[in-house]
Amino acid sequence: MSDSDTNEDFDQFVDRMSDLTEDDTAQDKADAEEDGGTVTLEFAGGPETRGLRTTATSDSLGHVTASEGLSVRRGDHEIIGYVRSDTRDALCLGDYIQIPYPGRENEPHAELLTEVIEIGYEQRADIDDKSDIRRGIDGETIDERQYVQAAELDPIAIVEGIDEDDLERSTVDRVPKPFTQIYEATGDAFLQTGLNLPERGPFVGHLAVGGERHPSDDPLAFQLPDGTGSASTPAIYTHTLVTGSTDAGKTHFTKNLYRQLATDQTYEITVTDGGTEDRLLGMVIVDPEAEYSGLGDDPDVGDLPDDVRQRLDEQGIEVGGINTGACGSHDLRTFAPVVDGKSTPDLDNLREFGVPFELVQSNPELIMPFEAEGPTYAAIVDCVDAYFRDVTDPSYDGFIDYLNDRGDALADEYDIHDQSWRAMNNRVDKGYFSDVFDSGTHLLTDISNELFQPGRVTVVPVNHLGDPEDMEMRLVVMALLTYIVENKLATDDPDPNVADTPLLLGLDEAHEFLGDTATVQTRSIVESFRRIAKRGRKYSLGLSLVTQEPTDIDDQIRSQLRTRIYLQLEEEIGEDVPIPGRYAPEDLATFSQGQAVIKAPNVRPVEIRGLDHPVVRHD
Repeated sequence: MSDSDTNEDFDQFVDRMSDLTEDDTAQDKADAEEDGGTVTLEFAGGPETRGLRTTATSDSLGHVTASEGLSVRRGDHEIIGYVRSDTRDALCLGDYIQIPYPGRENEPHAELLTEVIEIGYEQRADIDDKSDIRRGIDGETIDERQYVQAAELDPIAIVEGIDEDDLERSTVDRVPKPFTQIYEATGDAFLQTGLNLPERGPFVGHLAVGGERHPSDDPLAFQLPDGTGSASTPAIYTHTLVTGSTDAGKTHFTKNLYRQLATDQTYEITVTDGGTEDRLLGMVIVDPEAEYSGLGDDPDVGDLPDDVRQRLDEQGIEVGGINTGACGSHDLRTFAPVVDGKSTPDLDNLREFGVPFELVQSNPELIMPFEAEGPTYAAIVDCVDAYFRDVTDPSYDGFIDYLNDRGDALADEYDIHDQSWRAMNNRVDKGYFSDVFDSGTHLLTDISNELFQPGRVTVVPVNHLGDPEDMEMRLVVMALLTYIVENKLATDDPDPNVADTPLLLGLDEAHEFLGDTATVQTRSIVESFRRIAKRGRKYSLGLSLVTQEPTDIDDQIRSQLRTRIYLQLEEEIGEDVPIPGRYAPEDLATFSQGQAVIKAPNVRPVEIRGLDHPVVRHD
């Protein structure tokens, strides 16, 4: 081909591009000039005008197209929107789009709420942008209007009604009409109804699209169901998982969430002396990194400027430390477990407590640090039972003395062979048991009325005990968790301070304590939590687990965590967890701090953004 031939082809190509651009501009102008969304179509029987009202307040982004199919069906849909060239920059993956339906006689106004799940360009006619004919053409000569932009729209629900106070949600059961205008959905009531978001409850974050709060001028709050209205079970009793990698903002996010739960909201509970009562929520937060005592204090002014605080107050978001008078009837106390040889944290108003050996009476697994075979297990249980039957003031050191003094008698009474006796002693006679049990001035059972009470936020730091792998920390945490769960499950003489208090049990680094089932000790606590997780409402106990390793939490427990919040998560971890909605592991890996996907009971998975500022002290 000669240069002259090439230039002639090039000129013809540019002319064709210009014609297409003019056609596209004319189409956009026609879309924009449609009166109130009224569309005139030619049908076999003649022209028909469909007056499609909409509650949307924004301009049309384009229209529904049927050129490649338009259908709704069980489990799958095909709705494509043509996007006008002058609105393309306004459209993002994840945007919410509403599409009005034609009016039906004696039926309420209806619009379809959808989500943009794919955006792409389609080539017009025979334009070829993969040849040498493109040589010399730049962005000023040819623009993107020489291509059609289309968006695939995933139907969520039909929203019926006009009055914001009287909207109803229904299943998608009819297809929108071709050429119907499409609009960005920004109305709070429309989005709240279509997404089935609770109208009230503890604030979690704002609805978001692509990491940005939505709608941008007045973001819609995402709240957990609180048991009122159509949500019969408070979300706290169906359990919560907050997960994210290091530096994803888990603690910041979780502290803000806990603060929203410390309100005058009451929960009905069946009490041990009969009947039911409405009582404030109590919280127990096991704190391996000593981060949660700041819940009691106001944030620094630099962390929460006055204008931001005022704006959050106006939005109904709880702000201010629990112990500052901003929290109604709640208060916060920090209780540190005492272990011999370990210094307790230097915190204001700290209360110490020890772990009583008497807990072993109903939980002999606490002194089985590694696997015990059948005869060894039976020997431990028999000797524990005998000891508690014979003494009135039990202690760990007293138990070891009891074994040493009555070894022959116990072996004869319970037919314990020498090998099993040695194996038993090898498990129960450990220095860390002596350090943990019965230390300190006040034991857990002596001050349970202080640790567990309606309206009390109890923070239990355990970082002074070492790492989660250290037996001292594991034993203390397991003893505390066992005490709570045992008294919630008990039907015979439970501790009323635990049994009669609606409780939220918060556990950071949850994978360290609720994952391993390799020993009798760890398996016992996991099995108890499996039971409590399945019947949280019945026992008025909710779990809030925080972890960067969600797959290490026991599968049966994890499956019962109905509210799941996924912050930024490393891709290889995300590949092993059931990420809700249409989000993929690579999506979560690119999230910024505070950006999350949430799946709550009876609510469609959505993206949210937590508060940028702490509402309590956060170091």
